[in-house]
Amino acid sequence: MSTDLIERLTRLEHREAIKELRAEYCYRIDARDWDGYTALFTEDAHLSFGPVGEFDGSEEIREFAEHIVGAEHPFLSHMIHNPVIDIDGETATGRWYFEVPCTFADGTAGWIQGQYTDEYVYNGSEWRFSSVIAEFNYFADYDAGWADIVASR
Repeated sequence: MSTDLIERLTRLEHREAIKELRAEYCYRIDARDWDGYTALFTEDAHLSFGPVGEFDGSEEIREFAEHIVGAEHPFLSHMIHNPVIDIDGETATGRWYFEVPCTFADGTAGWIQGQYTDEYVYNGSEWRFSSVIAEFNYFADYDAGWADIVASR
């Protein structure tokens, strides 16, 4: 095989691995698998979730997942779309839209929508998140919808 072909195949394999990493993030947080969710990150990873807060390192990331996301949302079903992934050796970046039908702690149903901006690191065998920034377009009540929220922007 030519060197160019091997490089192209390797890039595609890495891209697919990053897409699976992002999907695992969604499945694990939705399933309340706090340890599995935390394992997707580097030890010194950074999360920035706008009004929800910022979290650094494995311990804070796990606390965020269980005691903020888990406590505030009895039900979540993350859906991700439109990945844009840029791989540069053993680091990469990605952008994704997310939509999350959910329930809130008060028992009401809702919608959450926004964009993830990720940074990833390859450790020689697998990709991990080193940074996740979530920018929210809306948190909306299911019945009221999100039209009024986005119209006021």
